[in-house]
Amino acid sequence: MSIVSYSESGWDTQEERWDDWEDDEMNAEMKCLFCVHTAQNPSVLFEHVKQTHGFDFVKTRRQFQLDFYQSMRVVNYIRTMGLNEPGFGTAAAFKIDGTEAFLNDDQYLKPAMEDDALLYALDELDLDDDDDDDDESGHAEEPVTAAASTSESELAARVRALEQQLVQQTRETQAVVEQFGEYRQMVRRQFYEGLDDVAATTADAGKAEVCSSDYYFNSYAGNDIHMQMLQDRVRTEGYRDFMYNSAEVFRGKVVLDVGCGTGILSMFAARAGAVRVIAVDNSDIIEKARANVAENGLDGVITLVRGRIEDLELPVDRVDVIVSEWMGYFLLFEAMLDSVLVARDRFLAPGGLLAPSASYVYLTAISDAVYMRERVNYWDDVYGFRMSAMKPPVSDSVREADVDVVPPETVAATRALLTAIDHGTATAASLDFASDFVIEATRDAQLHALLGYFDVAFSRKQDAPGPGDAQLAAPVYGGSGDSTNAVPEPASLWRHPESPMAGFTTGPHGEATHWKQTIFVLDEPVDARCGDVIRGRFVCHKSSTNPRELDLEISYCHVAAADKDAVLAGNAPLPAMKRQKYQLQ
Repeated sequence: MSIVSYSESGWDTQEERWDDWEDDEMNAEMKCLFCVHTAQNPSVLFEHVKQTHGFDFVKTRRQFQLDFYQSMRVVNYIRTMGLNEPGFGTAAAFKIDGTEAFLNDDQYLKPAMEDDALLYALDELDLDDDDDDDDESGHAEEPVTAAASTSESELAARVRALEQQLVQQTRETQAVVEQFGEYRQMVRRQFYEGLDDVAATTADAGKAEVCSSDYYFNSYAGNDIHMQMLQDRVRTEGYRDFMYNSAEVFRGKVVLDVGCGTGILSMFAARAGAVRVIAVDNSDIIEKARANVAENGLDGVITLVRGRIEDLELPVDRVDVIVSEWMGYFLLFEAMLDSVLVARDRFLAPGGLLAPSASYVYLTAISDAVYMRERVNYWDDVYGFRMSAMKPPVSDSVREADVDVVPPETVAATRALLTAIDHGTATAASLDFASDFVIEATRDAQLHALLGYFDVAFSRKQDAPGPGDAQLAAPVYGGSGDSTNAVPEPASLWRHPESPMAGFTTGPHGEATHWKQTIFVLDEPVDARCGDVIRGRFVCHKSSTNPRELDLEISYCHVAAADKDAVLAGNAPLPAMKRQKYQLQ
């Protein structure tokens, strides 16, 4: 996979990007072709390559008279093979005989490694080579030593010869500069052509999208976020248990891990019997994943590839299983499912499986005076003083949806299924949804907020991706517990090891996860009695300013228990609907 960063912080002008790169070139670290060793001088680096890995780049270049472009292709070819086949060139010394097809294949003019300083130091290596030739032939020293013992005419002849050598070296240097300029223009045409027009017409949107994309991938580069996810037992053990308990699904199969992070799911798949695992991530974390895989002796099974799944080509045509932990807050925040669907359409073999295979978004209601006092209304009374300026801004009546762990005893209503997503058939467009809902108060309570959460299912067959409708619509609590007593035991939809179906919930009735729940505070609490219903419509779609964020709208009304049958049957008018907008960002 080739990575080219179009911009560090938006749609910079092309000249600024190239100039910045050239300014930094003198101090740039150049990475070895075969290992992590770096150097600031190309001659020093290639001497390391020769001594450590047995490939004499300088000698090869001279022997086969490789021009500037062919030298570029050699570097990019080796780097590409190293990305796709870890250990490439290390088991046996890499050699070429001058007849290789890649030497004339223009795909290897495309940089294989982002900001590869070595490519732009090859012109410096050309000058070093010429200097070396002078030293080896003794031409530079010969006129000086000969001057004392030769006649004036002989000395003049030698001066003319030196002048001719200088002219020739000047021409060769100019040729190298021109080659570099041509290469720079080629890259510019190939990778930036058309982007200027897009930038001119959609500059603001372009900047926002590029910056948000960079921020998204960079946010997964550090250790802390991965530790948080790995320590989420519900999440990590949910994937592990499904793969280990479904060995027949993974044994002998080729698996693709989209957004591999530390590589944990890839290693689960390998241990479950996968014959090959392709692990993809576009964050710096993939370098640590590569080390993790090697440390656990799985580098013979797992191949790690850096890049966006939308752009790269895999070392295989088809995979049998796609695993990915793509879920965000309220399931769809971060929009990573879109990338999984792209991977499915590009690489999943017919009859293949996605893990998880389906997902479900639910809505209920909570009564939580403590949350309202400590999180929503705190600034109304701070030791007897009002501090309204400290409240989060609310523009155009749009509230920020909150993400927090909700105590199960605050849940005061049944749940409604807002959307069910079959990962085998869903499209990116279908992930924006609108759903009517009805939830019923399970006790007398002042309802302060609506609450969203999600479940995911792991099936062994994609044509049966999740539980049946009856199971999905069942109450989350088992038995007929008295609402005045302790909360009843949660129902065990996802607790049947002997079943071909597995999964987990992020709801308040389950063990807390790092996804928590999503809270939609109501502008005015609803005073509900047991049996009353909240009827409404829930709309969710990607934000127009940042597609990884969500814009949500909830319209709802309160229907008394005595009127609900007539109202829900359409035999009585609905009360006036209230509408609230939220953002999840």
